[in-house]
Formats: sequence, structure tokens, C-alpha cells
Amino acid sequence: MQTLEIEPLAPALGARLHGIDVNHLDDDALAAVHRALLDHEVIVLRAPELTTDQQLALAHRFGDTEVHAFFPNLGPGYERVSVLDSDAGTKASMWHTDETFLDEPPMGTVLHAQIIPPVGGDTCWASQTAAYHALSVPMKRYLDGMLAEHSLSRVDLLVYQNGNADAEATGAKFALGRSAQHPVVRTHPETGHKALFVNPTYTRFLVGVPWDESEAVLALLYRHQIKEEFVYRHHWQEGDLVIWDNRCTLHIALADFTGRRRMHRVSVLGDKPFTA
Repeated sequence: MQTLEIEPLAPALGARLHGIDVNHLDDDALAAVHRALLDHEVIVLRAPELTTDQQLALAHRFGDTEVHAFFPNLGPGYERVSVLDSDAGTKASMWHTDETFLDEPPMGTVLHAQIIPPVGGDTCWASQTAAYHALSVPMKRYLDGMLAEHSLSRVDLLVYQNGNADAEATGAKFALGRSAQHPVVRTHPETGHKALFVNPTYTRFLVGVPWDESEAVLALLYRHQIKEEFVYRHHWQEGDLVIWDNRCTLHIALADFTGRRRMHRVSVLGDKPFTA
């Protein structure tokens, strides 16, 4: 019988789970892990011997898994295992919620550390449940019922603005860009809690308001949602397994390291965001 012990890691979110063998979760243990994820939004386990097949099997316990929109994967039979490898150029440092340009963004992600640099390369998560609850009452009223446009082309625009792409290539990507509109304040489908659901990587504008107003409000929200009291910063060890709830968190992988950082990632399909 497995006895789950939960060690909180930060005031707003994050917990380390002890006493759990992720390869042998019975229904009761899985329910306890799921409950911990809902309560803490990010959970950390030690799994140095975890294989790729075992990682996939664990992710499937939470739901169907996705083939990522643009990250490379491990190939035939393992298309659902994305590879985030700094040696292959995957080294970005931007706050985001995964794939909000989709109509149904992932509900969560299972990330396993394969190779970790000696210093740096931490990942930070920010609780958007805590960020929403810390907003003023007038701001909550202003955002109630508002939609935002999310687009994959937002990333292409940022690359172009930073001088790393030409106008023709950027225009071609814009034409193919995937986009969706979501509530600015999302209701969690399992807990019923409200959370901010915008991010500086994929959110383009607020729907139905002037451009300058949209830019000002989003800039305010972007600063607010990553205040230190909402953040957990994880110092990786090889073999760490982190699972996070994509419906109520932002995260950033810090590009402050030299050497190699390689992660295997499996994301679980989600549903259409709503507000209630």
C-alpha cells in the first residue's frame, strides 16, 4: 500500500509528493495524485528510472495525449513524446500557458528531466488562480465576460520584432497561423475556481476594445500574473518528474545556462475554456 506524503513548495502553488511509485499507481493512489495536482497545480516527484513508455503510460492515466503542434518528438511510436533539447535549439525564456492558440488547449503536462546543466535552467510556474483572486474588485468586474485572441503567429511576430526573421517568412507564417478566442478569466472545469487565462507568448489582444486599451490592460495583467507571491521556481535534478495543470498556471523555462538541457514532455488533451 502506498502512503502519499505532500510537501508544499511555495505559498501559492507547488508540492513535492513522497511515498508514491508512479509506475504502480492503483486507482486510489492515482486519485490521490490527481487531487494533489488540483490542490497544488504543480506536483514534483522523483523518478530517475522512469522509461519513455512509463512516462506515456502515466500521462494516459490522466487522459488522451497530444502530438505537439511544433516541438520535435521521438519519432514513430513515440510521436506524443516531445523533445525539448537545447542542443537542437529549444532554449526559450518566455512566460506562457501551453498552446492557448488551440480551441482546446492541453489540460496538463508530464515533463521528465533527462539532462540538466550544472547551473541554471530552472523552470518557474505562476498560479493564475492566486493571480485572479489578488485582482481588485473593479478589475474583476472589467474582465468579467471578456474574450482574448490567442495565436501561434504571436510567436512569429516576436521573432520578427527581435530581428530573427524576415518579413516575407513572417508573413507566410501569419497566413498559416492557428488562433482561438478564450475567456480572459477561465473557470476550472474540476475545481470551479477562476483563473486568469492570458499570457504574453500567445495572447494578441482583448476582443471588442480599442487597441491601445487592450495593450495597456494586457501589459498590466502580464506584470501582475507573475508577481513573486504567485510563483514556484523549480531547481531540476536529472530524473525529476513534474506534472502541472495547464488550465490555471503560466510557466517559463529560464535560458540562463550553458551546457545541455534535455526534457521529455507529454501533454494531456484538454477541453474548451469557459467562464461561469
